[in-house]
Amino acid sequence: MKKSWLILTVLFAAVIFGACSKKQVYEEEPYNRSKKASYENRIRYSSFAPFMYEDKFYAYYGLCKKVSGPDKQGYYEMEFKNGPKEGQTIKTKDVILKTRPARADEVKKGMAVLVNHWNPKVHNDDSRIDLWRKGVVYNLDKLSEGKVMLEFPFDRNDFMATKEVYLLDNIRIILKPEGVRDPRIFLD
Repeated sequence: MKKSWLILTVLFAAVIFGACSKKQVYEEEPYNRSKKASYENRIRYSSFAPFMYEDKFYAYYGLCKKVSGPDKQGYYEMEFKNGPKEGQTIKTKDVILKTRPARADEVKKGMAVLVNHWNPKVHNDDSRIDLWRKGVVYNLDKLSEGKVMLEFPFDRNDFMATKEVYLLDNIRIILKPEGVRDPRIFLD
């Protein structure tokens, strides 16, 4: 009787262990980080120039290479690396010369940042969309999930700006030119 009880217990444990070991846990697979690193290397040495709505806070920017500038009037000559004006050269004052990826500990409410609309969880790396805009950090409640709510004001009187949530990986801190800030006027 004791032997059969022992055999039954061992058999039961083996069945349970076998069932647990075959259980597959489907986790969300992270997107290819090696491609992300190569993309970061590409944009680290790129500048941004507007291909639409030049000299507006809500301009759309594309990756560019600085050809020359600034001249006496402050114009840069920029060549687009991709986007709708790929290969074209323009002269503009509205350039973003240097950016870097945002870190969770440095993103603050009210800060002006550059954001890419590409979502690595929806699009694959081959369909990367380089559509960059300036936005203002509005809410940090989902920062622990790697998401930040941004708002996109159109002018200095737009106090009901559009708000959208973006992945922290798609947000870049604007280093040059310094002093890029929210266009709206707030009373202190």
